[in-house]
Amino acid sequence: MATIKDLKVATARFADILKPLKAVIHGPPVSGKTEITKNICRRYGALYISVKTMIEETLEELRNNIASAKESAKEKADKEREEPGENIDEEEDEEEGDIGDDRDIQQCEEQIRDISSLITESPNNKLPDDYVVRLMRVFLSKDRCQSHGYVLDGYPKTLQQAKELFGQIIEAPKKTTGDDSKTVETAEEVPGEGGDTIRVGDTVGNASVDITPNFVISLQAEDEFLCERVMKMPEIDVQGTHLDEPNMIRRLVEFRKNNTPDNTVLNFFDEADIHPIIIDLMDANNGDIDCVLKFLYNIFGAPIPGLGLSEEEDEKLRRLEMEQRKLRQQEYLIEKQLAEEAAQKEYEDKMEEWTATLEKLQREEEKIISAETEPLRSYLMKFIFPTLTQGLSLVAKIRPDDPVDYLAEYLFRANPEGRMFDPSYTRQGEELLRHFESMGEHCFSRDSRGSDAMKKKTSE
Repeated sequence: MATIKDLKVATARFADILKPLKAVIHGPPVSGKTEITKNICRRYGALYISVKTMIEETLEELRNNIASAKESAKEKADKEREEPGENIDEEEDEEEGDIGDDRDIQQCEEQIRDISSLITESPNNKLPDDYVVRLMRVFLSKDRCQSHGYVLDGYPKTLQQAKELFGQIIEAPKKTTGDDSKTVETAEEVPGEGGDTIRVGDTVGNASVDITPNFVISLQAEDEFLCERVMKMPEIDVQGTHLDEPNMIRRLVEFRKNNTPDNTVLNFFDEADIHPIIIDLMDANNGDIDCVLKFLYNIFGAPIPGLGLSEEEDEKLRRLEMEQRKLRQQEYLIEKQLAEEAAQKEYEDKMEEWTATLEKLQREEEKIISAETEPLRSYLMKFIFPTLTQGLSLVAKIRPDDPVDYLAEYLFRANPEGRMFDPSYTRQGEELLRHFESMGEHCFSRDSRGSDAMKKKTSE
């Protein structure tokens, strides 16, 4: 017969089996936090939570609450038109309900505006840390997280965020009344599930215990290892992300700054007896994500029956994801090759078009230059080239010691128009002068022959 002690042990074991997984994945950029977190959530049926998804789901829930409240108000109005004969008490109750619905709608719309304005006004398009902590605390307190569990992807990042999120009490902000001497502690109200209001300043259902994670996993690696991992990643996984060199360096510096040995988020969990599980990614046994997941699955144990996946189902999905990833990689490479070929063809077509246009412009330019230089060419052909050509031919034939001076002398003598501006020069006078010179040479030659004959006779 089972004793009370045996029943307590069995009850504790059963409670542990039905206890949903709540974990925090901590690590530097490119350590594989997101992929590991999503695989754990799929295996154990837990909610994947990051700051981005939390804000998106919070805004979506607020919009759904507004739509639900408006739909409810519309149904009440339609019902009043169909059944106008209700008593006064019921009408007063409905009016109070309408006022409550309007107040809920106003609160939801106001919070949506606050979130949107804070994101817009922020230089990095992010909500302030204190606001994110309050939203995250409410989000983790929801029934979905409590029943299915959750896995936080890279949050909290700092020791202060961990203290504010998982601390025992969040100090309520103090609101000053009309009397300066009095202050009233108030708790900020944030719409929860189904339009219910959760007071963030209070502990919601002992939320400081309920939202505390069961496991904290810290992925560790050196910066050189992480940078090398980025360089080896497929281009499709890097394109359009924050993994370029400037952002990668900035994120690594920020992570190291927030996780010094004396000021790291792990210290908070260590002091709370939630000792982090350290996984060295540079270890050969932990280099593959599959190895890390198997190690963590052994620590977490089997998922809650009916909530997560079996090992065979999870392995089947992982193989399917790997095949899909390979197909996406192949499609990306094919699309990239086709895009490069199209770009090359477009470049060649443009170059051909530009070349044809350039040749056309050159021909038109040559025509314009030819038309503009035609008078000059005619002038040179008529007055310069005939005499210059003869002089150059003579220089080439004689080859004098000073060809330039010889050519200049020739041009000066041979140019028929060279002395046209000399008042004493006329073409007719020059012809007469040449005639006289030729006659003088002839006479001189005859006189010289006669004198030679006279000298011969005298000697005889």
